[in-house]
Amino acid sequence: MLQLALNLKRNLMNFPRVRKDEINVNAALGWGGDKSIAIAMAPDRGALGRIGATAQDYAGSVARQVRNASGDTPLEIGGEKVDVAVRSVGTQDRTMTQLGEGLVSNKNGSPVRINDVSTVSEMEGLAEIRREDQQYIRILSYDFRGPQKLADRTHKVFMSTISVPPGYVVEDETGNWGEDESAKGLWYVFGIGVVLVLLSVALVFDSVWAAWMVFLSLPIALGGVVAAFWATNSAFTREAAVGVILVVGLAVNQSILLIDAVLAAKRRHGDTPANGADVMRAALDRAGMIILVTFTTLASLIPMAWGAASTTLFGAIALATAGGTVAGTIGAMLLMPAFLVGWKARKRKRKPKTVDVAEVVAG
Repeated sequence: MLQLALNLKRNLMNFPRVRKDEINVNAALGWGGDKSIAIAMAPDRGALGRIGATAQDYAGSVARQVRNASGDTPLEIGGEKVDVAVRSVGTQDRTMTQLGEGLVSNKNGSPVRINDVSTVSEMEGLAEIRREDQQYIRILSYDFRGPQKLADRTHKVFMSTISVPPGYVVEDETGNWGEDESAKGLWYVFGIGVVLVLLSVALVFDSVWAAWMVFLSLPIALGGVVAAFWATNSAFTREAAVGVILVVGLAVNQSILLIDAVLAAKRRHGDTPANGADVMRAALDRAGMIILVTFTTLASLIPMAWGAASTTLFGAIALATAGGTVAGTIGAMLLMPAFLVGWKARKRKRKPKTVDVAEVVAG
């Protein structure tokens, strides 16, 4: 059964989002219960033969290191025989190093330690043996880092690939996976953040058109987040979702700078809609400021991301924010001007042509 559990554990490690897989779970205490630690000692019979010691000599030497009483010794006191039990101090508190330094009795009389003729190691085991319906039961548990639906699909795939010998059965200990409500809360916060950003832009610029242009920059920034995690082969966790919420407020700054310049050109022309030349001039004028905002944002992420893996809280936030900010910059300098020019051209095309009444009368 132990070998079968080890094989299942190796199969689980093929899934990149599986963490903390355990095969020594105490069923009596539920998931993550206490585990038992056993000391495994493997004597080398060849080494024992070279020093003239037998397996019994080795076992007796080990027993003297770990037991309290070393045996009854008869003593004669005043003509009366008394059995005296000699106890060794500290046998209950011996470390692995002290146990390995114990001496082994041998015919050569040379000092030979337990470590010289055997291997001493620790081995995890079950704290309690569980049986049901005349069958032994062993629980395999693991953590999955990812969304709930992906966890369900991964678990079904894992269960479908299991093949055990006759007489063994593998089944789910619990029927349902617990639903994580925190993920929904993060997406609610994301939606509220988007609404607040758009309302702020509409109120500051007094223009629904400006808010709509800022909204178009968000898919570009979110695409940068996806590209960053794909390029680094990192899992999108709840920690990364926190970084996406930050992207909503940071990645739109570049688009706001560009739209502000376009609206300023419109005011200079007496509220006349800006043409393509005005949009390109505004993009060139604000290019330096857009790049400066990007560099300052990325520089502020360096202390957070330094030495942190993408699976940690700070590493995931930094990766998501950096990807969204870089994509927002590229979108503001290349894609947003094209959107603005296309929007203005389409608006002029829809505008009906007016005819001067004076010219009609004169004709």
